[in-house]
Amino acid sequence: MKSKKNLLLLILLLWIGSDLLTIGFENLLAHFTHLPDNSIIILNSLSITSILYLVNRKYKVVKIFIIPAHDTWLDKLVYVIPIMLYVVRASLPLLYDPAIWKMIVNHLPHSLMLVLAMITAVFFEEYLSRGLIFGALLVYFKHHKWRVQLSILLSSLTFSLSHAINLFNQNAMQTLNQMIYTFAFGCLVSMMYIRSGSLLIPFLAHCLLNLPSFLYSSSPLATAPVTLKTILMQIFMLSIFLVYTFIFINNDEKRHYQF
Repeated sequence: MKSKKNLLLLILLLWIGSDLLTIGFENLLAHFTHLPDNSIIILNSLSITSILYLVNRKYKVVKIFIIPAHDTWLDKLVYVIPIMLYVVRASLPLLYDPAIWKMIVNHLPHSLMLVLAMITAVFFEEYLSRGLIFGALLVYFKHHKWRVQLSILLSSLTFSLSHAINLFNQNAMQTLNQMIYTFAFGCLVSMMYIRSGSLLIPFLAHCLLNLPSFLYSSSPLATAPVTLKTILMQIFMLSIFLVYTFIFINNDEKRHYQF
């Protein structure tokens, strides 16, 4: 993809096309197969990820890195700290309500399907948002002074806007709350991708982020109503995420991105 105009168009097509395919394919599966929701999520995520892989392979949009780079102790510390915090966050419902363990064990097949659905959905989102869109934006802004910063902000914005689709199954306050957080999270994991040189690092962080909403959906912590105070707290968290991201951002991304 030599032309910047063509590359920008492809980025937009990848983003909007993936969202439309997700809606359309899920509705088709639900209408014609009557499969359980988790099975639909798994089939949908695997199918669209496969399509994106073939598109990337044909047009050579961007390199996607899986094996972690030989990074420094600072690189490791920068992405290990957020992951450890997400481990703590994912464990909180278990500490708050130990009966959740019993529920998971008593419904083990269902719990395993929930985890599998989460893993496939997260891999699709990371492959698209960090792997393709973020990587392609780095190519697009190849000679720009603020190449990394712009790529992080714009890819995180597309990631956040994609969650507006949830307006179909939740109220506006919940969706706004989610979009603020996903923008902040997108910035954080984009920086972690550059620092680690591996898509597995944002994938792991994203799995830990989503785990409570999949496994502990009935927990009081997961079902707490979204209020104005919640929104303000998310804005506060956004500022913390942005500060952390841009303090530890690695402008020497050529170690990982040899385009």
